[in-house]
Formats: sequence, C-alpha cells, structure tokens
Amino acid sequence: MSQKELRDKINISALVHDVSNAVVNESIVLKQMIDGEYGSTLQEIKAILGSLWQTNNRVIQLIDMYRSARSIDRFIGVNPSGIGEFDICDLLNNVYQEYLPLAKSNGLKLHSEICEEYKYGTKVNGDAIHIYRMISNLVKNALQYTKTGDVFLKLVNQGNDLTVLIEDTGIGIKSEELANIFLPFYRTEASTNVDSSGSGLGLYIALMVASSHGLRLSVDSIVGKGTTFTVIFSYKKDKPYGLDDTMFIKIGQAHALPGRH
Repeated sequence: MSQKELRDKINISALVHDVSNAVVNESIVLKQMIDGEYGSTLQEIKAILGSLWQTNNRVIQLIDMYRSARSIDRFIGVNPSGIGEFDICDLLNNVYQEYLPLAKSNGLKLHSEICEEYKYGTKVNGDAIHIYRMISNLVKNALQYTKTGDVFLKLVNQGNDLTVLIEDTGIGIKSEELANIFLPFYRTEASTNVDSSGSGLGLYIALMVASSHGLRLSVDSIVGKGTTFTVIFSYKKDKPYGLDDTMFIKIGQAHALPGRH
C-alpha cells in the first residue's frame, strides 16, 4: 500500500470512526428521551436537546474538515486555521454530558472531577475540535472496556502543569500490548473479544492530536483492575496552556509513535 493510499484509508476510517461514535451516542439519548428519562416538557428536555445539537454540529464540522483537509495532519492532528484560545473546563464538561447517557445505558457511573481551583487557570490554545476528539475517544475507550464500575474524567494540577486524567475500573491492557495500542488499526486480544466491530483507531487519533499540540499522552494499566490515560498540558509562563509559536509540531507520515509516551 502506498503512502497516499494509507493516508486516504486512515482519513476516511477516522471520519467514519468518530461520526459513528457520535451517532451511537445520539441514538442512545433519543431512545432514553422516548422512554421519558429526561422529562416530558420542552423545559425539562431542553438541556439534553442542547447537548444533541452540539454533538450534531461537531459531526458537521468533522465532515466539513474532511472535505477540506489537504493532509492527514489537518484532519487528525491540528488544523492551523482552527487554532484559538478556549476553556478546557467547558470542553471537558461537554464531553462529560455527551457520554453520560452511554455510561448510564451500560450500567456504569461516569464521574466528572473538573472545574475546581487551578494555579494558572484553564485557558488552552489549540484546535478545540481536535482536542475534543482526543478526549472523546479516550472516554469512549474507557466506557467500552469497563464492564462494571466507574469511569472518571478529571482535570488536576500536577505541579504547574494542567493534566487530564481518564481513569476506569475496566479489563485493563496486558503489558506486552501497551507498546502497540497507539498504532493505527491495532486491536488488543481483549478488545477484539469485547467489540468485534471496532476499528482500532480511537487511541491512534488521540495520540495524533496530542502529538500535534505538543502534549504528553501516556497510559498505565493493570489487567483486571483498570487503565488510566494521562494528557499533560505543560505550563508555559505568561502563556495559555497548549500550542505556542515555538511548539507547532509537523507530524509527517510517521503515524502513531509506538510505546508509552
């Protein structure tokens, strides 16, 4: 397979992957609404309708981005024209609200531990659409591979850095497989058993977004006890977290960087 063929395959597969996740989430919410779980009046369901509207807008943005993307970097990593300053707390709250219905339908508890006190605030400079994709895929992964128990979405200070933690009480990942989980289309033995229809792209997308924003993405896991993904936004004095003029990273065609980062 040529570089161009591989690039095209990853691009279209990544689009289908993320759009499918959004559509599944919307379908779950709509079924819950039909069952009356959010109330019966417009006022009662207004908040969840707003969440559905935001999810649908993100799907439209992804499709538009795919149509206009000239390289895999811009579709999976970062789009230079989309870089701006935003509040990571708002973004994490939106991810939490989007995946709360999925957690409920799977009999899981999704916990949000964000928007407390932070040393240097929560402003981030970057491509919000791609950052959302990164966190969304990590939360979806945690929910998918947790049979019972809890998933935690946290935002904490580690020293001066701003750190996002996605923790679960799921099946875990074997140590010999950790080096490969960020590779495109790679699926662990356990993940194949849990979801035979998965594409093996969620963690690859997350890593590409992190790499293109100069973020550190790492994973720790114990089989049978759970997994923690950590995303570190490094502190930069007198600047927001995330991208700056000296940190813009051109990914090229190396694709996923194997191993723990």
